[in-house]
Amino acid sequence: MNRATKPFTSSMTDAPEYLSKNRYVSYHNQVRLLFSLGKQVRSVLEIGIFNSLFTEVLKKNHYLVTTADIDPGLNPDLVIDISEDITLEHNTYDVICLFQVLEHIPYDKAELALQKLARSTKQHLLISIPYNATHLAMRFKVSFIQKERYLFSSIPRFWSRQTLTKEQHYWEMGMRGYPKKRILASFTKTGLTVQHEFVDHDNPYHYFFILKKK
Repeated sequence: MNRATKPFTSSMTDAPEYLSKNRYVSYHNQVRLLFSLGKQVRSVLEIGIFNSLFTEVLKKNHYLVTTADIDPGLNPDLVIDISEDITLEHNTYDVICLFQVLEHIPYDKAELALQKLARSTKQHLLISIPYNATHLAMRFKVSFIQKERYLFSSIPRFWSRQTLTKEQHYWEMGMRGYPKKRILASFTKTGLTVQHEFVDHDNPYHYFFILKKK
């Protein structure tokens, strides 16, 4: 059952996969990328909270955080379903965050959700989406050289119609019908520009975009 029709429960977010090394790599990048936006960003809306790690880090750093989720069992500040007609005030938050959320609803509804969220943010959207690709990553670390070196290559699985997360995702970037250029065109269509994009070699399945309101 897809998350759009059956929400995650709080017990699911306590499962081992939500505390895995890859998840912590993503939590690190979520915080790092948000901090990179500078001190002018204070108010944050996080949609799809899973657990409270990201929110707690922001609150300890004096951000004003509002949480939103489809599942009331996670105790969000707002209970919303982004696949439906969400209503948020315009120009309310400095940044709106959605990490591994949009793929849980059909693509046309994801576009509409982005369009509405673009109106609600004052400045930025910070998102991650699944990157359906075959990756080759090699890391080199020498004891007397502090900085690690990476060799990384990826090929989108453009031949595949199957999402890598089979039971919960409608689509993933890189699979057949959803090339990166389509995702970028959707950002432009919804009034957003890509300020920065990033994929971490340690968890390339999560592809990050910092989007700026036009």
